[in-house]
Amino acid sequence: MKSFLTVSECFYSIQGEGQTAGHPAVFLRLAGCNLLCEGSGWRCDTIEVWRKGTRTQFENVLSEEYVSHLTAGAHLVITGGEPMLVQAELIQFINWFHSTYDFLPIVEIETNGTVLPRNNLVELVNYWNVSFKLSTCGEPYSKRVNIAALDAFDKLPNAVFKIVISCEMDVLELINDFDKYVRSGKMILMPAGENQEQLMRTRYIAAIACKTLYLQYCDRLHIAIWNLKTGV
Repeated sequence: MKSFLTVSECFYSIQGEGQTAGHPAVFLRLAGCNLLCEGSGWRCDTIEVWRKGTRTQFENVLSEEYVSHLTAGAHLVITGGEPMLVQAELIQFINWFHSTYDFLPIVEIETNGTVLPRNNLVELVNYWNVSFKLSTCGEPYSKRVNIAALDAFDKLPNAVFKIVISCEMDVLELINDFDKYVRSGKMILMPAGENQEQLMRTRYIAAIACKTLYLQYCDRLHIAIWNLKTGV
């Protein structure tokens, strides 16, 4: 049984995206991803971070300071990369945390939606932010879309689809290829942008799409506040 996670970074901040945007959170970023997302429309804004990681024993993953933040009410946001690639280890880590500290924080997982969630993990997660990727990410459909996994997330009451919008073509693709999820009542649109300048260009497109499709808009608070700086 493994008792370690490969950690890229851990920091305390506010959740910048999705259904709990604005809430204080301890971010646990894991290394590795099954998508690269370096397309013409947008580029993953943490790619330099999750490409590196340190094999870390469970007891060293979160410092006493971070555990204190979680005890006080901060969420634990597990992100990447793609954390769903190590579901077994995550189940073990969350259960280890519970047995060690005698409480469970509010757990969020951010995923690209390509991996089917295990029931044992579903039971431990409070919020899912599922960001399936559109063609402008640069990856082929067969690699970036897993309908079985998306259908499984669609059935979870605590999951939302948080979709990055970089241009009008993204909106048309959503309507043409993912209408079922657009109509699910669980979709949030978020402008693309790894820096404030890019965000200014895409906010309008995402906002107009939300008005047209009657969807919720979500900004990228961490970019709006801290721009390119990571770990804040």
